[in-house]
Amino acid sequence: MIHLDEFVDGVSVHLGNADSSNVPRLAIVFAARQALKRFCDESFAYVVNAFDPLIDINRPLTDSDLALTRLDKRCELSLPANTHIIKVWRLTDNHCEHDSWLASARYGYPDIITLNDKRRHTDNVVVSLSVSQTTEECPDYLFNHYYDGLLSGTLAYLQMMPNREWAVPNLAQDHYALFEKAIQKAKIDVSNGFLKDRPMNEIPANFV
Repeated sequence: MIHLDEFVDGVSVHLGNADSSNVPRLAIVFAARQALKRFCDESFAYVVNAFDPLIDINRPLTDSDLALTRLDKRCELSLPANTHIIKVWRLTDNHCEHDSWLASARYGYPDIITLNDKRRHTDNVVVSLSVSQTTEECPDYLFNHYYDGLLSGTLAYLQMMPNREWAVPNLAQDHYALFEKAIQKAKIDVSNGFLKDRPMNEIPANFV
């Protein structure tokens, strides 16, 4: 995970050292957090896999995998701090399951999946996450692949802050447009990535 402080240098380059010196670190981190949260919420690009390593012993956990703990029909994912599930794409690689099973699974904020039947398979859980309003970090993958877009979003949020000396609403629109473009690109990347191989039946995330 990358600390949101890492956006400070980018803000300084775009605003100029003189102007950026008037922007407190707290404001930059807040703006970066808002940009990151919206990016995750709209693009679904923070995608992770989860499985139970005690059951699938031949599959080692990687840095991009999450451990899943299952007790009967209740599954709990070991999510990173200050994150929560916003979309569940898949629970299993088994394509021959009843549609009613797919539709009836319940998902409890922030990290619980409750199945309707203990026979339900959970060998390849794929979810999209978002961040909370208390996070101080950005996932490495998003930071490295969408840095320019996230920086544009951070600048847009900063320049749209009311009654602040660094606010420049007219310039914010340009940064906001680049941020929106990055969100659309991330959506396409998700569709061109793992989604092209997923089952036709999409699992709706019903939070309780």
